[in-house]
Amino acid sequence: MSAVIENLKKAIIGESMAKRKYVLYAQKAKEQNLTGIAHLFYAVSFAEAIHIKTHLKALSKINSSDKNFKDFIKFDEEQIKKNVGDTKDNLFEAINGETYEFKKMYKSFIKNARKEDIFLAEYSFDLARKAEIVHSRLFKKYLEKLGKHKIFPPIEIYVCSICGHVELRNQPKICPICGHDEKFFKKIDLE
Repeated sequence: MSAVIENLKKAIIGESMAKRKYVLYAQKAKEQNLTGIAHLFYAVSFAEAIHIKTHLKALSKINSSDKNFKDFIKFDEEQIKKNVGDTKDNLFEAINGETYEFKKMYKSFIKNARKEDIFLAEYSFDLARKAEIVHSRLFKKYLEKLGKHKIFPPIEIYVCSICGHVELRNQPKICPICGHDEKFFKKIDLE
């Protein structure tokens, strides 16, 4: 089996775990009356679901199959729940995870896709990598505000349904990552 197919599977599993963690982190932030941070965690969770979908589509096309690849998405739900800390710790963990993805994981996956000349996988990895950079920056920004005991007023958060780019306050006319227009952005409401 090619390295690219294995990389797509690893990316799908990793994004699935991140999606689940961010929902749990959002719930913890709500418990701590940090609804602004909860809102961001929900938005990034939604973005991770977009990465999963994009990687699954790429995997399906590369394998020329409509097989349901969700069968291999397995992770320890109880372990994830045990690792939920307070919101500050969860932000640290989210920053570390997103940074690992864009600095190491996706870089190596893109390199493998180029080597095997599989553009669809390269494109999927590249979109996710660029979005993860934004996610990491947003988590850092919120961690800094939390450290300074600043208030998190309610704001609008939008996510590009093509690449998972997260935008605060204003819906962009054009996505800075994938170039799709504003109709592809979804406003994320606090759950």
